[in-house]
Amino acid sequence: MVKKLSVHILFCFWGIISAYGKPFFKMDKDPLSIAVEAFDNQTHSYSKERIQKEIQNRNVRWTTHLMTAAGTFYEATGQKRFLDMAEEIFRSAITAWEKDEQLMRGRDDFFSTRNVAATYKLLKKEGRLKGNETRKTVIRFADLHFEPNFITDHNQGQERALGFTRMYNLFPDAPNAKLWKAYTDTMWNFWYNNKDVDETATLYSAIHLNDIITIAQESGRTKLLQTPEIEKWFSRYLHQQAPSGYMPEYGDDFFFAYFEWIVVFEKMARLTGNATYHEAARKLYKTGLPNLPEKYTKRGWFLRDACEWASIAEIALLPPFTPTTSTPDWGAMVTTRTNRKGQNSIADQLLLAASHTPGTPFVMSDLYAEGSHKHPNLRGTINYFETNCCPHFHGVQRHATDMRHGNTVLLMKEEINGFPFGEDSNRWMTNRWFTDWIDFSSSTHISEHNPQMRGFQSITFRFQNGQPGEVICIDNVRLHGKAGEKILHDCNTLDAWGDDVELVDNEKGGKMIRITLKDNGIHFFNLKVAADFNLDDYRYIGCDWKHMAPDGRDKSSISFKIRAYNKVRKPVEDYVHEEVGVLFNPNIVRTAKAENKDKDSYGAIILDNHCVDGSTLQRRMVLTAEGVLIVQDHLIPGEGTDGYIAGSIWQLYQMDEHGENWFSTHGGKKIYRDASNAGQPWKDSLGKDIEERQLLVYFEKHPKRSYGFQKQEYTIQPTTVFSKQYVTPFEPLTFVTIVMPYHIKKKATDIANSLSVRTRNECSTIEIKNNNKKITVQIDTKGNWNVFRK
Repeated sequence: MVKKLSVHILFCFWGIISAYGKPFFKMDKDPLSIAVEAFDNQTHSYSKERIQKEIQNRNVRWTTHLMTAAGTFYEATGQKRFLDMAEEIFRSAITAWEKDEQLMRGRDDFFSTRNVAATYKLLKKEGRLKGNETRKTVIRFADLHFEPNFITDHNQGQERALGFTRMYNLFPDAPNAKLWKAYTDTMWNFWYNNKDVDETATLYSAIHLNDIITIAQESGRTKLLQTPEIEKWFSRYLHQQAPSGYMPEYGDDFFFAYFEWIVVFEKMARLTGNATYHEAARKLYKTGLPNLPEKYTKRGWFLRDACEWASIAEIALLPPFTPTTSTPDWGAMVTTRTNRKGQNSIADQLLLAASHTPGTPFVMSDLYAEGSHKHPNLRGTINYFETNCCPHFHGVQRHATDMRHGNTVLLMKEEINGFPFGEDSNRWMTNRWFTDWIDFSSSTHISEHNPQMRGFQSITFRFQNGQPGEVICIDNVRLHGKAGEKILHDCNTLDAWGDDVELVDNEKGGKMIRITLKDNGIHFFNLKVAADFNLDDYRYIGCDWKHMAPDGRDKSSISFKIRAYNKVRKPVEDYVHEEVGVLFNPNIVRTAKAENKDKDSYGAIILDNHCVDGSTLQRRMVLTAEGVLIVQDHLIPGEGTDGYIAGSIWQLYQMDEHGENWFSTHGGKKIYRDASNAGQPWKDSLGKDIEERQLLVYFEKHPKRSYGFQKQEYTIQPTTVFSKQYVTPFEPLTFVTIVMPYHIKKKATDIANSLSVRTRNECSTIEIKNNNKKITVQIDTKGNWNVFRK
């Protein structure tokens, strides 16, 4: 029996039609029809020969995703062509796998077991597989992907657990079925003991939540998800949703995790009977659809993006939703979470909003910044800001882990030729020595009695995108911390080094290691040294290094990561690595609070060891009902900060106008890996351009400060704007920053002239003149704040 889409299951809003890859909008088209059309466009070039080529290229993850996606579209629509596609992909894979088992394994193929099991089940149900046809190969596929020790609260673990839940249900008499069952039980208990998953990135959270809900449904555990503790866990993500419907990014993620969260919210609604989850799905669908990157509607062969649309089809297969309750509207708050070790009530996200009604101003600040996919150097930064359903800032995307990538206050040694990134310290510069480290504090514990003890068993140097013939020199591999430095390998011999390195003379009359890259691919060079140490003595592992381009150019865009493998290695906690050149921030959250007065919001965060041990940042924010964000940063530099610079920074996706102490952008999309959408206006849920999308950043004037901007080279190439000054240890200083959205018909100079800031005795008074209205905001370092309007 095939389930068909019912009008009470899905909501009907604007639809997308793609004509030769160019989207436009049309009223009253149901979501399933939109998803079918998009899937057809993105698999337009599908053929049996093409899918066989993907299988031969060991694209196990996405070929198995495609077979399942086709099956889901069949079940949702009843269209036989989708079942035919699912069968053809499945049989093509089985034929190839039976000839060569190595084709069963590919990159990130932990997703694949659940897909193969689901497709096998569907084809059996529809009579496309007879008797024990393909059974042996499917079981063999499962066994080759079975890793019984991969126990962790992480989407990779949940994907495996879902796969083996399905395999066990299909083949309870298989030779390893009892081991599969034991693994899935252990995986369930691992996360359920904490009632949380220590995976801190928006998209990955949706993946593990969807897996857990599906595992519960397919293993008889649904009631275990219908408890107050689980409802509290679910509600954390409901609260994190912006009033527009977008899911803000944090951790190593992309904006805005569309498909995954729609289906998760719909499943949460049915588990809880809570209509607010259903509304969350509706808002995300309605707001996100006209703002999807163009890659999701192009015609051709876009395997990965095509599979995403199956989430919309999956919703059509859910049972009808009958609401029994709803969550009252909420305002500013600090959400909490439980970590992998069972510690609970940890501050997670600080959220500023007066309501969750679309159009309400909203700010998110990531306080936790731990767990899998964490960006710990960005703890306490503002990682999302929207007004009137327009995302003015949503992050600078994956792998941007430097604290200079956030909206925060820096405390750092002065850079030469540039701020916050000095030109002379750009790691792409050739023929100059750099010293770089990884922060090893997040590695696994090695002692039950002393939580400060850490250990590693080897170091790897990872290079990518170098030029063929590029030379890298490495010297003095060592530890660094409060106890000073300790040499791990002086690089005077080849002892403990792996293959493909050589020993040469350095400039100081000693020796060093030289590596010559063969091509621009990924290369690993191993150093077998190990050490145990106390974080109170040493925290960082690093080396001196330089690189030289074969053609003598001044810059080479090589990627270099230092990686240390944990002494105690666990799934997804195998090693710690970092890109060279990163500015670390070891800060910790002392306190965090959020509150509302009428429609204005206030948040306060105190961060100890901010940038430098012993330094403190007290950040206080007011978000007015009109959408003006005021940030007061009170910095107390600690010992050893002589000659340091403090700077308040904000990331603009582009910088169009500026004055002495203000900077403005005309607004527009900046979605990574979708250049065709870059700069285009954000649209509202009706598909119309949002006109209040421009943004002005205004810094308080101070005689000791200078102001400026710097165009960056990383990820989406934002422009960092700043206000900076030198500091004196233990002498507090206060930065005040106004971030103000404004309409496209208004002029930046007029907006800037309407703002004023005055800080006296650690109390800041901000005045905003808007037409005939005047808004006055007062914030002090004691936690008092007020907003007055005339």
